[in-house]
Amino acid sequence: MTFKRQLNWLTITAGGLFATLLLISGAQATDSISATPSSANQTIAQQHPSQLIALRKKKRLKKKVKQKAKITATAPLADPATLPADVVQTTPPPAPPAPSTPTEITPAPAPPAEAPKPAEPTPAKVETPAPNQFSLTTKLKGQVIFGATGTFAGDYSRNTAFGHRTRLELITDINGGTLTTRIQAVGLGLSNRTPTVGTNAVTTSEGSLSWTDGTTNSSVGIDALKYEFALTPQTQMVVAANAGASDDFTDTINPYFDGDGASGSISTFGNRPSIYYTVQGQGVGIRHKLGDTTEFSAGYLARNGNNPSAGNGLLGGGYGALAQLTFKIGENSKVGLTYTRTLNSDLGTGSNNANLGGTSNNYGLQGSFQLSPQFALGGWAGYTQNQAAGIDRQIWNWALTAAAPDLGGKGNLAGLLVGQEPRVTFASDGSSDTKAGLHIEGFYQFKVSDSLSITPGIIYLTAPDQSANSTGAVIGALRTTFTF
Repeated sequence: MTFKRQLNWLTITAGGLFATLLLISGAQATDSISATPSSANQTIAQQHPSQLIALRKKKRLKKKVKQKAKITATAPLADPATLPADVVQTTPPPAPPAPSTPTEITPAPAPPAEAPKPAEPTPAKVETPAPNQFSLTTKLKGQVIFGATGTFAGDYSRNTAFGHRTRLELITDINGGTLTTRIQAVGLGLSNRTPTVGTNAVTTSEGSLSWTDGTTNSSVGIDALKYEFALTPQTQMVVAANAGASDDFTDTINPYFDGDGASGSISTFGNRPSIYYTVQGQGVGIRHKLGDTTEFSAGYLARNGNNPSAGNGLLGGGYGALAQLTFKIGENSKVGLTYTRTLNSDLGTGSNNANLGGTSNNYGLQGSFQLSPQFALGGWAGYTQNQAAGIDRQIWNWALTAAAPDLGGKGNLAGLLVGQEPRVTFASDGSSDTKAGLHIEGFYQFKVSDSLSITPGIIYLTAPDQSANSTGAVIGALRTTFTF
């Protein structure tokens, strides 16, 4: 019995010892495998490196799982993926700062939508045809002249008088052209067309003022009415339905003196060469550039083209046809050759004998020469062959001009003219004018402002009406011009 117990104890002890030895040998084998690869592993690494890498990844994964379990047991809040393998955190690390992002602006809440209001009934639209198929632009221009005049001496009938000429112009652009409608009233008579009874004064158109047509009642009416447009870039055309004039389509080559009565010369004769007054009325004109220095102009105007009665009309009454070549010979210098053929269309200036109607061939030579910015010389000569009532006449007129622009101030103008108004030098019936009278004129235009100028002037006629029976006359005038 005792022996059996001892044998059992010995057996248990030997079994325990054997088990202990087995555990120790297994641990050593495991450490040996962990420390150095076996020959089999070396063979695998040499022949299949990718398999060895896989084994190592599997081993690291097992180790990480064990570490994760250990860390979870001690510090469940720590993130094992962010900790070193040999560090066990007991408290969570502070949270990293949030990345900086642009401040987001939250829009204000939209106001609650209102219920749509019922549409109000609208009147039925009535379609009407458009009155115009093009755009119109109209500008208003105005001009008022206050004029005082009188005679100081000589056989010339003109009492001291004060009057006006008023113009309003409507300038309308239509289809690339310009329509001009001028409304005019005149309240100042002519010179001594009707001499004072009982005096020695003679009847003559000499010395007439440039801003009056003889009207005295200031009646308002349509004056110039014309339409200007371009036929080609080099050709301009004008159609005049009333009170057309040669300067509508040609250059009068008298720049400082021709101000159409509002500026420049105070006399009709000084305003422009007399040949241009033979073309007036209703008709057409063209102005064509032949080059940079040459221009051709031509036109036809009927004296009473708006009157259809016998002896009048566009073709049956008085007319004037003009042709002119203008040559530019320098900076602001020009010369013109002009021809007009007329029927019952007079020169408008000069003696009575020089304005008797009939048929005329008129020739003119005009020139203007800018010698310096402050001084210009000019002039003209005109010759007329006239036949009226079976009498042949030869008529001459000429003038020399001098102008000093900006004299005494910017915009001022001083002018001097010496010439002879149209005079009959030969008549087949012996009725030629008996004396060669001169027209001497001086004026000074003072610019007060852009819209106001004052011009005193004086005219001296050495022999009114080119008559040996008349004595010289001195005519004075004061012109004030308002423009707007």
